[in-house]
Amino acid sequence: MISSKLRLLLILLFLICGLVSVIAQLDHYITFAFFTTAIILLLGHFRHGPMLGVLLNLRKGNIPQTESMLNSIKRPEWLSSRYQAYYHFALSLVASHKQDFESAKVHSLKALESGFLQNKEKSILYYNLARVAYEKKDWDTAKNQLNTLEELKIEDLHLKKRIQELEEALKHKA
Repeated sequence: MISSKLRLLLILLFLICGLVSVIAQLDHYITFAFFTTAIILLLGHFRHGPMLGVLLNLRKGNIPQTESMLNSIKRPEWLSSRYQAYYHFALSLVASHKQDFESAKVHSLKALESGFLQNKEKSILYYNLARVAYEKKDWDTAKNQLNTLEELKIEDLHLKKRIQELEEALKHKA
């Protein structure tokens, strides 16, 4: 995983090397290699962004760093479709952590619509949607989201415990 700053530094370095090879009249293959490498790194910068670092920080539970990295993405629509799904997944978790349930719902739905997420991520988002519905006192929607969760094969013990807690809370409300 290459950080965004290092990637930009490498792009600049390869561009400079390409210009030097043109000025020094080196072989065209060398010039082509420098410029092509710079272009590939530049495309990767826009198609992937810092999403791998974002997901790594999410896994560590470092929400402030995750939010900072997400805010550094200026054009999320330029990310590849898979990375856009994970972008919305990460935004949903950050919003949920900040108790911004409306934003969590919007980003959860966008991430789920993409179809690129694995079952573990889907189950986390469905739990978030159930929790949002619970906070809004929409018991039926919360139960429907929990029913959707039952269809997914959940192996994460922490998530199973959270789901059971929410189910128990719903039993007392209904």
